[in-house]
Amino acid sequence: MTALVGLPDTGVLLPRDQRFYEKELTFTEFVDTMLTTTVAAPCYLAYRRAHEIFDPADYDFAALVPHDGRHHTDTRVWIGSAGTRSMLHSDLKDNLFCQVWGEKDVTLLAWRDSRAAYPFPDNLVNSQVDLGAPDLKRFPRLGRVRFWHVRMGPGDLLYMPRGCWHDVRARTPSISINHWFGEPVGLARYLRLLAVLGPAYWRSTVRDFVGHGLLHRQEPTRFFFSPASTGKRLYDALRSGNFSRHNDPSAPQ
Repeated sequence: MTALVGLPDTGVLLPRDQRFYEKELTFTEFVDTMLTTTVAAPCYLAYRRAHEIFDPADYDFAALVPHDGRHHTDTRVWIGSAGTRSMLHSDLKDNLFCQVWGEKDVTLLAWRDSRAAYPFPDNLVNSQVDLGAPDLKRFPRLGRVRFWHVRMGPGDLLYMPRGCWHDVRARTPSISINHWFGEPVGLARYLRLLAVLGPAYWRSTVRDFVGHGLLHRQEPTRFFFSPASTGKRLYDALRSGNFSRHNDPSAPQ
């Protein structure tokens, strides 16, 4: 299986393309690496479909959230060393996040405060902010909004509504499972956010609409499991009617 090894422990963007950190390991090799690596070079077996690792009977989220038949669901597993980080970002669906083993710190920010998340100009769902070292001079709106903080331990379950910004950091080696479900955030909601963010965001959207949409240029993987750029998502919306097509791993492509 493909794991991420030797990840950075600081900064928001990956210093290199995500493929640089990918390494093929057996599960036993990964566990050995996870338990012996340092927090300065964490490793992650992340974003794996749950059925690839566990018996589906062991994570019956359908008993908690019955499938409505209209929207795809997706269950993922995250296994990593101490020091793994999922930087501040926003997901398009409701999320049940379950901590199975170890501890993680989770920080939440409401969607209504998205301007305080300072999204990247070319990507509305990833924040420029490192909450581990917040820069209030560069990002002053951080000091004007409310964040929620929770420490997750074995057996804890956290509900995150769709769009809610969240930052997740492992304090110890850990195993987590999350389940995305329900109706995704729609085009209108993103367009309203884009409208208030201003010209720099509009220019980036137009550039990527042309480059990655019309011209089909490959997008860089600068983020942790990079979603499509805002411009590419808008292109998809005009073509297929689905703004989140490539950001919904459970939907047919």
